[in-house]
Amino acid sequence: MKFVFSLCLLVTSQVFATTWVESTVPDPIAPDSTCSVMQPASYGSYIYHWPSKYDQVFWPLTDSNGIWFCKESGFIAFIEDFEGLSEEEVARIRSYLKTAKPNISDQLSRLEHLDKIYSLRDKDEIFKNKLKRVLAYLYEAEGEFDLANRHRSEILQQINKLLESPNLTEYQTLEYLYLSVNYELQLGNEERSSSRLIQLKIAIENINDAELKGYGDYLSALINELPSMKPGGKLMPE
Repeated sequence: MKFVFSLCLLVTSQVFATTWVESTVPDPIAPDSTCSVMQPASYGSYIYHWPSKYDQVFWPLTDSNGIWFCKESGFIAFIEDFEGLSEEEVARIRSYLKTAKPNISDQLSRLEHLDKIYSLRDKDEIFKNKLKRVLAYLYEAEGEFDLANRHRSEILQQINKLLESPNLTEYQTLEYLYLSVNYELQLGNEERSSSRLIQLKIAIENINDAELKGYGDYLSALINELPSMKPGGKLMPE
């Protein structure tokens, strides 16, 4: 993704639409079955300027078409995350789906089912953090502000631990520092937000990877929107 951001601020488009095409993929839970899904057909760098940027999650994960669901088995996952499941994961999910009756009649039910299935998969903390951010954004889009911000509170705790890890990439460090600035402010912790902001600005000034300079510029532009952000309610500035 860091390669995209080097162009993100330079490329503009008069067409801010995305398009999808129908497709089928193998069902990882039901052998010899397929699932009807949607695949991205066209989009542009403008997706990095949509409101999901405040949670640093982006289309297609933030689109309902970006959550694939198999009607026959009840399996659900993010777009193109149907492969690589271990036998243990498949067994756990099959066992759950034998007794559970997935309800995806509305977006909130769909998100709950997505969260449950991912709890049965073996994902690392980096993925789990992104999953919660997608959920937070989508819950906010549904007007579930308290639920969205409870997720952000959990995300922030994860981020604070991840920022202590020596194994983070420079990109991940920048991303998590920016998110901590936003979330601390959103949750009413203005002093901690200010402290993280100082760290973020220093990190941007000291970017070592030339390919990350564009991402640094992108985050600097987002920093300028902080005065418009208010604690509670929506994360997106008015």
